[in-house]
Amino acid sequence: MKQVEALRAAIVGVGRAEGMGIGYRHARTYGSTPGFELVAAADIDAGHLKNFREKFDVIGYSSIEQMLHNTKPDVVSICTYVGFHFRMIKACVAAGVRGIVCEKPFVSSPGELKELRALIAASGTKIIVPHYRRYFKAFARARDIFASGEIGDRVTVAAAIGDRWDLSEWGSHWFDMFRFFHDDNMPEWVLAQARVTNHRAYGHAMEDHAVAYMEFPGGGRAVLETGINYLNDGVTMALTGSRGAILVIAEDKLRVYSSSGAREENYEAADSLAWSAMFADLRDWINTGKPAPLGFNHVAGTAELNLGAYLSMIEGDRVDFPLKNLIDEWPVEELARRHASKCSG
Repeated sequence: MKQVEALRAAIVGVGRAEGMGIGYRHARTYGSTPGFELVAAADIDAGHLKNFREKFDVIGYSSIEQMLHNTKPDVVSICTYVGFHFRMIKACVAAGVRGIVCEKPFVSSPGELKELRALIAASGTKIIVPHYRRYFKAFARARDIFASGEIGDRVTVAAAIGDRWDLSEWGSHWFDMFRFFHDDNMPEWVLAQARVTNHRAYGHAMEDHAVAYMEFPGGGRAVLETGINYLNDGVTMALTGSRGAILVIAEDKLRVYSSSGAREENYEAADSLAWSAMFADLRDWINTGKPAPLGFNHVAGTAELNLGAYLSMIEGDRVDFPLKNLIDEWPVEELARRHASKCSG
């Protein structure tokens, strides 16, 4: 059997060595997943790039264009702020890159998402977004129980995130898990509201406190609150059925309450294994054509849900899918302008 050559990978936006270091997470995953070879990295900050190259043996570039031209990678990880994603995806597609791992939030506007759907349909480029928690055993088990009928019909899934996180930089992960718990369907609508003042991070306006509420086909609903975490006792998510409930504790334990009683189930929550499984799915998609669970058609839907929640805030109304309001900016900027205008008046 002919051996498949390793896919040559590159990263744009390596970031700081300390802190969350998402570029470093991508680099470690390429190194631990068979079938990849990390060969290059690009960052506009020379210091960040120097630190990265001291840890990983790669060629460094100051721009994505130079990196693509000189290295011709098979796969590129885009680890920059959301405002740069679309331009960089277009550059990768034009350069013939076969696969892209694009960090979340995926795109910055409904208009960009429409253009990106057309671009990917024409090019066939394979893109995933790292909503990796579906690879955790506890979440997968919770999904199976929720769908099995053990706790009755699916009623609601609830989650909350504190520490001033928003619906996109972290919340997009939970939007994707809400879909995961509803057979990966898109919701039919979303209704959302937020307090937006002058909070900015990651290159864009962010809400201080937000709530998004949605309904899925079949009647199951989900609610995400960000900025303030009201869930206690280590609860990450609460899945409610018509005859019971499932609490996801941290990301490695379940408490299940059903007609047969209460029980706890414990699982391993290894980030590195989840990331490697996700990258392996992209590798196999490129090499064999087997679609990845987090492939473009799916993650585009999660991005649409995320943007739809923001549009609901702007419009003061429920937003139905697919989106019809295709504005061309990060929607929270409009909410920030309204706040600034109110303060100045």
